[in-house]
Amino acid sequence: MFESRDPFIILPETEEADRLLNKADALLQRHRAPGPDTDIPVLTEQVEDDDIPVLTGAVREAPAPAAGFVEQLIDLDATLNRRIDEWLSNELPQVLADELEQARTRILNQIHARARATLLADISQEISELLDANDPRNR
Repeated sequence: MFESRDPFIILPETEEADRLLNKADALLQRHRAPGPDTDIPVLTEQVEDDDIPVLTGAVREAPAPAAGFVEQLIDLDATLNRRIDEWLSNELPQVLADELEQARTRILNQIHARARATLLADISQEISELLDANDPRNR
């Protein structure tokens, strides 16, 4: 009644996949380098303290700059500051004078333009009213 069967059913697709996997494994085996270093350690292996590499050489610190070099840097800083101050003393007054003159000219031009547009019209209107009031023909 009960037939003993193979628990794995081999299908044609499975056979084809097995053949393909076997070919890939054979290719990997051919390209794998022979020798003792082919053994790859896994995380579950225990490493002894003796196997851990230790730094044996002393770490060198960067040498401190020579005192003469530091003094040269301080002198250079002082020279740069002095040169900048001299340049500003010579150039700044002229730059400010030029900019102030341009601003003065621009402001005067705006004042004249607004005076012509608004004040001149008001003055003309008042002169016209005064002349009309004193015209003998209007009496």
